[in-house]
Amino acid sequence: MQRVLITGADGFVGRHLRSALEARGIETVATSADMRDACAIAREVQAAQPDAVTHLAGITSVAGAWDREREVWDVNVIGTLNVVLAVAEHAPDARLVVASSAEVYGRISEDEGPVDEERALAPTSPYGRAKAAAELACARDELDIVVVRPFPHTGPGQTETFAIPSFAGQIARIEAGLAPPTIKVGNLDARRDYTDVRCVVDAYERLLELRGGPRVVNVATGTAHSMRSVLDRLLALATRDIAVEIDPARMRPADIPLLVGSARLLSETTGWRPTRSLDETLADVLDATRQGVGTE
Repeated sequence: MQRVLITGADGFVGRHLRSALEARGIETVATSADMRDACAIAREVQAAQPDAVTHLAGITSVAGAWDREREVWDVNVIGTLNVVLAVAEHAPDARLVVASSAEVYGRISEDEGPVDEERALAPTSPYGRAKAAAELACARDELDIVVVRPFPHTGPGQTETFAIPSFAGQIARIEAGLAPPTIKVGNLDARRDYTDVRCVVDAYERLLELRGGPRVVNVATGTAHSMRSVLDRLLALATRDIAVEIDPARMRPADIPLLVGSARLLSETTGWRPTRSLDETLADVLDATRQGVGTE
């Protein structure tokens, strides 16, 4: 693998993936085309002639998708189809890794435990429904495609539209004296299986190198943490006493109480394991956020 084309290379995961690949001497090519522009995407794939393609571009906020459902389908579903068709026409031998989402599973009951790839899809959000539809665009036996279903992931550089960076951003501004000592939060009862973005990137790298293999894989730790416990861990790292206030505006229309997945297939296939604990990740997120606040 010498050249990897990355859609969404300037996004949260894309920046980490690009950095990791380039550190190994692998050339990366970032797309600039709108994912809805099939001709532009085809031209970029044809010009790059990549050995592998990672499709990360799309609308990524689950909460933000509720008021943008048509746009989410245009970007996340038609955009994925455009990438798949461009690869089929101009780079049919390239390995293609497509990022889906654990949101395609919908509600997970308490007695199920960490879900694997065999579980039926039952998305409950516009974002999850669009990701499930995008997966259908990847059902092409003639191409070397793997669909990845990452469970929630976080790390340095993630925007505050997501819960953990939002917590960290509020804490950092309070510590800097830029905000009153009260943090506003949404649903703290929801439980999420969080993976460090750098571990997610490690999984993507391994899957880019793998030829053939499973067509769908989860990326997860197998352990869910309540958002309340996540917030408590961050507050324990704060340098000031901070009160917590529930903000109704931060509640999702239909929150999934539990998301937890099994990455056994990924581990058995590639040897992947998560290598960073949640506490390490949270400390890194807060430290990076403090630095950003200091330079504002």
